[in-house]
Amino acid sequence: MLTVLLTAYLLGSIPTAYLVAKQVAGLDIRTVGDGNPGARNVWLHLGWRWGVLVAILDMLKGYAAVRWAQAMGFAEPYAFLAGMVAVLGHDTSPFLRFRGGQGMATTLGVMLALMPWETLFAIAVFLLAYRLSHRWDESLFVGMIWLPLLPLLLGRDIRYVLYPVALLPTVGIKKLIDQIRRSGQGLRALRLRR
Repeated sequence: MLTVLLTAYLLGSIPTAYLVAKQVAGLDIRTVGDGNPGARNVWLHLGWRWGVLVAILDMLKGYAAVRWAQAMGFAEPYAFLAGMVAVLGHDTSPFLRFRGGQGMATTLGVMLALMPWETLFAIAVFLLAYRLSHRWDESLFVGMIWLPLLPLLLGRDIRYVLYPVALLPTVGIKKLIDQIRRSGQGLRALRLRR
């Protein structure tokens, strides 16, 4: 099992946004926008095509981690754990000095492997909300709330309700940590100017 979890972590830790931005534009994606090495920052600075590519690659990392655990014959709780570890790898990539993205796309990849139809519905709601409002965070909330809600409404096992509830807050926590880190960097830069 340790080998499966290590593989899941390493899969998750592949810094796709950083690699794509470097390859396409010679750009360190951590130095522009919000500094987040994720699909959204790539979308904003390199265009929607590259952003979508990074999102798909990040989703594949989470999806592959869960499928790997399942293919190795481990029980479902271990597949759940492999998904969590993949998201952790994305958020704390050793290739980026243990920093990383906020994990939304990787989380969706994990959920696609475990609950494909519910996840596709949540993504569709998010895309529709974003198309109508052009507000990223609010649209994300409106879409992703369906990940625990749909299994609950469909009467699925309680673990399918609780797993997204446990996994999705990590995205918000990572976002908060990134904001605090950027605020600290801004304060240090201000002090240096003085």
